[in-house]
Amino acid sequence: MIKAPALARSIRPFSSAVPRSFLGNFFGTKEAKKKEIIEKQDEYEVDASSKIVILDRNNSPDYKPFNAAEDMPDFKIIQWKSKVVRAQDIESSFTPESVAEAICDTYSELKGSTISPNKFSDISLADLQFRFDFAKALQSRLGFDISDYTMTRAHNVDYLYSELRKVIAHRWSSERNPNAIVLRPEDFSETANVYLNRERTEEEQKKVLDELVEKVRASASP
Repeated sequence: MIKAPALARSIRPFSSAVPRSFLGNFFGTKEAKKKEIIEKQDEYEVDASSKIVILDRNNSPDYKPFNAAEDMPDFKIIQWKSKVVRAQDIESSFTPESVAEAICDTYSELKGSTISPNKFSDISLADLQFRFDFAKALQSRLGFDISDYTMTRAHNVDYLYSELRKVIAHRWSSERNPNAIVLRPEDFSETANVYLNRERTEEEQKKVLDELVEKVRASASP
């Protein structure tokens, strides 16, 4: 048997080359151009009209300082409370009797009928609109806020009065300020070597001084 001779196969070697762009070679690589721009950036001429100017209150031609009287001539802050009692002054400003009197006067003002503390449990606050009006008028008369939680649960006047008694009996303190506590001489009655400073603050001193000045002016006027 005669076999045909095997055909010789040619093997081409595999090779690769980095592609080069004709335009890149002609104008230079991006890295080279970027480096050149950075190195010669101070030599380039800059068109003044192409600069970006950040306007602020110092260089803006349209800047005008705010003037409340001119810009908001009709703006007024109306104090809806007849007086304002600070949280730290509530305990010393009210008694259960004075709170009960404020409740009676407020109810009489809104309803036109008189009530007494022994009838508080019989007076319903189921009417939400009246409860809202009553709460707002009472807060205005007392001078401090009543919490929404209290008003939500106040289905009658007696409950509201009971909660307000707790408020005026609570000694004021503030967790945000460790110094915001109320101290009294009787707290240290059994401690002989502790002295409670009763000096008034600058604000309190100024208030007393202003009151004395007003009294002097009133007495001196003909």
